[in-house]
Amino acid sequence: MPVYENFICLEPTPAMQETAIYHAQQRTREIVRQFIPRDAPLSHPESNYVGALGELAVYRYFGIDRDPPDNYADHQVDNGDIRIGGLIYDIKTEAIPLRYYRRLFYGAIEAHEPYGCRVWTARHKQHLDKYTGGVIFVAVPIPNDSKKDQKAHELRQRIVAFARQVILIGYVRQNEFKGRDTSWYSPPHPRSGKRLKYNSPNYIFHHSEIHSIRELQVVV
Repeated sequence: MPVYENFICLEPTPAMQETAIYHAQQRTREIVRQFIPRDAPLSHPESNYVGALGELAVYRYFGIDRDPPDNYADHQVDNGDIRIGGLIYDIKTEAIPLRYYRRLFYGAIEAHEPYGCRVWTARHKQHLDKYTGGVIFVAVPIPNDSKKDQKAHELRQRIVAFARQVILIGYVRQNEFKGRDTSWYSPPHPRSGKRLKYNSPNYIFHHSEIHSIRELQVVV
């Protein structure tokens, strides 16, 4: 069965993996992690690896032959991850355990399920004005048991090896954040009404609300 029709699926090259490892190491060394989720399945360098891999996948899709800026030691203010058609976008990459990633891959995951929505923390609301285009959402698979042997400062090879795909889910325009409510909770289960609690108040989008990244091709 093919990937959900609105998504783009890419396979990272060895060169992309090597570059992502380098940037993960540099980011971990220079950038303090501000928000650590409860029971996070990935270490700080692993989270940085996933983020760098997502950025590289978006660059590759748009034919941009460059790496993320290597200016971490300068501690410069974040000014966005990519410019497309004169607009600036943030790239938000999420590591998703395989059992949920598969459901997302086929567009079958429901909004009330774990990992059912793409989230962007309201704690970064002050940065939205810089992202004149909006936010691009990306997903990378990780093993279901990633928490089991996690070590705080280690980038495990099995996490690198497992991330054999990257899904470019799509993007949300800047103006679609403004005026939208934020929530600590997922949408309710349609029968039980049960809601999952997030680690912070978030802007929440199901993939059915997200625009295909293909729409941006014409303005690159």
